[in-house]
Amino acid sequence: MRFDLKRSLFLSLAALGFIAAAGTVNAQNASAKTYAHVVSNEKMAMAPQNRNVNFTGTNALYTKAGTLKGARVVASKATLSSIANSNVSTNNVRAYRIAVTNRGSIYYKVVTFNGQYRGWIYGGKDDSDFAGGITHYTTFNNQSLSSLTTAQQNATYKIANPGTANDGKTVTYKSPAWTQYKVGRAITDSTPYANSVFKIDQVGTRTRENDQWVHIYDVNNANSPANGWILMSGLATTQAPIADNAIQINLVDPTNNSNVVKSVTITRSGAQKGTNFGYYSNGSWTMSQSDISSIQNQIRAALNGTSYGLDSLSTAQIAQIAQTNFGSSTNLVVNKIANIADNAVRINLVKPDGTTLKYTDWVKSGANKGSNVGFQPSGNTLWSLYSGD
Repeated sequence: MRFDLKRSLFLSLAALGFIAAAGTVNAQNASAKTYAHVVSNEKMAMAPQNRNVNFTGTNALYTKAGTLKGARVVASKATLSSIANSNVSTNNVRAYRIAVTNRGSIYYKVVTFNGQYRGWIYGGKDDSDFAGGITHYTTFNNQSLSSLTTAQQNATYKIANPGTANDGKTVTYKSPAWTQYKVGRAITDSTPYANSVFKIDQVGTRTRENDQWVHIYDVNNANSPANGWILMSGLATTQAPIADNAIQINLVDPTNNSNVVKSVTITRSGAQKGTNFGYYSNGSWTMSQSDISSIQNQIRAALNGTSYGLDSLSTAQIAQIAQTNFGSSTNLVVNKIANIADNAVRINLVKPDGTTLKYTDWVKSGANKGSNVGFQPSGNTLWSLYSGD
């Protein structure tokens, strides 16, 4: 009896242990069923530029597919939403792997261009297009050359401040900076190309910054290593050679003398290079009245349609032009003109030397652009103002 009891107890305990073990296995199996598993994980075959994406902010970024066991959050939905609305191109995002779980869910492995965030994000159920936590994103918007002015299209340029700075304005890039993943500079030092002359053949803006980039090429070397993308603000226009019997007057912005608004060229038959355009008389430099009138007319015509003006030359400006040598140029400061309202007329108060002292805009309610301020009485050759005016 004692032997059988021991044996039965042993068997009972053994059976109980078996049941417990089986319960553990079943519990593990039941637990495992709550997690998905990956059935495929492949490198994306799409062209790199077609894999630029942006976060939607609807899903977080994980160390692995979010439904896999052990997946941890790399970046929250709020963080990704902030990146999505960033105005800095270093926050652009590239997708490079695609995984599918046994539940048919698609996950993409992505990385921000600056490398700060890398991980897996839900991408919907259909691999024909990005969905879920990411969407296709255009990092750069190409534009027609016609978006530049005719002068900009025809101009030649130099890099304004040659050097090694990686600031978008000093060296050239294979693509506009941070618009393609791991596509960097064309050159790292523009000093050797300080005297190279370039033209523009492409233009566009970065999506996040909305800054203007242009693709330039060396007019004397089609295979120059410096050919590439640069910020428009990093270029300076070059001056075309000036004829020996001509002077060039560069009309410049009053707040930035390096900003040439327009240029006019004055030619004189038989003039010799290096001689003065005008002459010195009675202790001051001047020029003939016919030259003054001709230059003023050319300046007015050149500035027509711009937001600048120079209706008459001051005594100082006349002296400046008069001293200019044939075969060279001079910079002449022009006036910045505020827009005139359609129902207003601008009255300029001019000093005796021809420079504008001040101006005032007189506004008439209900007046139409192009209509006369006053009227011409019947049978009268003179114009009049209305008494109230």
